[in-house]
Amino acid sequence: MQVLVSGALKGLGPVLCQKFLAEGHTVYAGVLSTDDLMELTEVAKDPNLVVVPLDVSKKDSIDKARAMVGSHTDYLDIIVNVAGVLLNRADYIINDSYEDIDLTFQVNTVGPIYLNNRFLEMIKKSDVATIINISSEVLSINGVGSKFGTYCMSKTAIAQYGYILKATFAEVGLPIRVFSVHPGRMKTEMGAENGQIETSESAEGIYKIAIGEVQKGNQEVYINYKGEPMLG
Repeated sequence: MQVLVSGALKGLGPVLCQKFLAEGHTVYAGVLSTDDLMELTEVAKDPNLVVVPLDVSKKDSIDKARAMVGSHTDYLDIIVNVAGVLLNRADYIINDSYEDIDLTFQVNTVGPIYLNNRFLEMIKKSDVATIINISSEVLSINGVGSKFGTYCMSKTAIAQYGYILKATFAEVGLPIRVFSVHPGRMKTEMGAENGQIETSESAEGIYKIAIGEVQKGNQEVYINYKGEPMLG
């Protein structure tokens, strides 16, 4: 399969890339910078890996990534929007700067939506097309406290976007599976104080969802990395 993964430099992204590569798939790894491939370095020489400069907070960068991927293939089977930021983690939302609020939504919400739109012509050519947007554990609108306010709002938005996108595809007749996935509380830089699982466990689960081993019929949209529904 042909797979695009954003946020491939550290955390969940590079581990997902490694999993897809290990299973023989071609991976287009979206990275902020090609100067230092960080946690992707281990598989940098894999012939099935194509490193793609991609800053999902910038329209022009997404457009250029679309052109670059398009120069290698005319279709994609899977898109996994992993790139995300958690800013001002130690303070309240009332102290968030405009710049932090703007960047959080650009990366966590606006970027994935625009990226999916730009790559739609490619992914709709696949018979097993799947779009996965990494969300978080948003159990309800009032189920959060004061921590990570802007981040939580951006992830709530991308979770709902999954339902909207699935309904849209149904109306226009595109058989594309769509998921908003909570990856679990991973032991990453972003999930530092709440980490419970290794990124490899999350990546294994998301891989099974992506290839259709789990939730093949897309009965649920908002699920965790095991494929279990996040809403009762």
